[in-house]
Amino acid sequence: MGKQRNKTSAASQDATATQLRKRLESTFKDFPYRVIYSDWTGDEVALGEGKAHWAVKPLHIHIKTVAAGRAAIALDGLRFLERFRNGEIDMTGNLYLLSELRDHAGLTLSRWQLFGQVLRARVLQFQDLRRARKNVKTHYDVPQAAVNVYLDQVYKAYSCAMFEDPHEFNAKAMTDPGNGSSDTFDSLEKAQWRKFKDAVDFLEAREGETLLDVGCGYGGQLAVALENVSFDKVVGWTLSTNQVLEGKKLLSEFGPEKWELNEGDYREDDRVFDHITSTGMISHVGPRGLVPYVRNIRRRIRTGGRYVHHAIMARHLASPLDAEVGIAFNKRYVWPGFHWFTVGQHVQALEQNGFVVVKALSLAPHYAKTVAAWYERMMANTEEMKMHLGESGFRAWQVYLSGASQGLLSGRGHVYRLYCEAV
Repeated sequence: MGKQRNKTSAASQDATATQLRKRLESTFKDFPYRVIYSDWTGDEVALGEGKAHWAVKPLHIHIKTVAAGRAAIALDGLRFLERFRNGEIDMTGNLYLLSELRDHAGLTLSRWQLFGQVLRARVLQFQDLRRARKNVKTHYDVPQAAVNVYLDQVYKAYSCAMFEDPHEFNAKAMTDPGNGSSDTFDSLEKAQWRKFKDAVDFLEAREGETLLDVGCGYGGQLAVALENVSFDKVVGWTLSTNQVLEGKKLLSEFGPEKWELNEGDYREDDRVFDHITSTGMISHVGPRGLVPYVRNIRRRIRTGGRYVHHAIMARHLASPLDAEVGIAFNKRYVWPGFHWFTVGQHVQALEQNGFVVVKALSLAPHYAKTVAAWYERMMANTEEMKMHLGESGFRAWQVYLSGASQGLLSGRGHVYRLYCEAV
């Protein structure tokens, strides 16, 4: 009886493997890039047309269990990524292609997955102080040693940099550590400095004025501001303990009367400043938080002051943002509570609540390269990252960073820098 059951089980597994092969060959027969997949039977198949990609290597996918194979047969993108996270699937090589595979197959959430995402989004519509603090700490207060592996080595800036050539993807240049403004190559460190300097140049601040940086991270914007302008005081707010501890080290070279780096919510600070910057923080305000956020910023800046509003933005979508596979995965395992708005929604919120937008700059190629640099640096230190994040955590970050970079390259995401004046 046991032998018969084993034979039936083996036959079922073989049938699933055959079905999987047919499904993948049919779905990805005209996929432009090279993917090599293998399964639990030892079968290995090359898919795609082999078009060149900057990362060069093909994507290798090894499906280790029948359950993971069934998720692939069903083209269930979320379950597939979760099976990778828990070790039932291994992926090596060019993980940037995951976004291309998703788009090629038109993968979306199932009805029940979408229902769960929409329900979760409704619960998290408003980012009150408690929820904002929890979400930020979950994402940014991972072990600092892990963050040090992949961010730039000077500012530890966790937002889009501005490169000399955002279209040149050179793994060596992206992973070689630089020193910042003095670098002779297009380093991540110099690109982050350039981003901060760009904001300072736009502000055209006068001696003795004040600056507030909302969601200041590790204080890079404050440091570059103090290097270039005789501000009376620069003030930063972040909800991350790690960022405050590390940022104070960066700012220690300046007189303590010139700066504040505070752990907490900027809404707790009622002072009015001459100028304000915010780089990427808007992703944390929640689905209904954009207009309240802009109104809060306007209350804290004098009329005539300048404001740099820098944000990841969504393209216009017919379906909810939370219906996308990558969004659902990242909200569950990497970055809880984030939300993106379209550039039109941002401009409308600003113009209807006390600002005029004087210039807009698209930075999507720059952010694609920034995130690729983070990913390449992380992958160059795989074992250290696993030690700090664990195997499943490391795998989730692989999906997050590689997918974000390729998604920006393919136009599925945007980053805009809106230069504003308070009126």
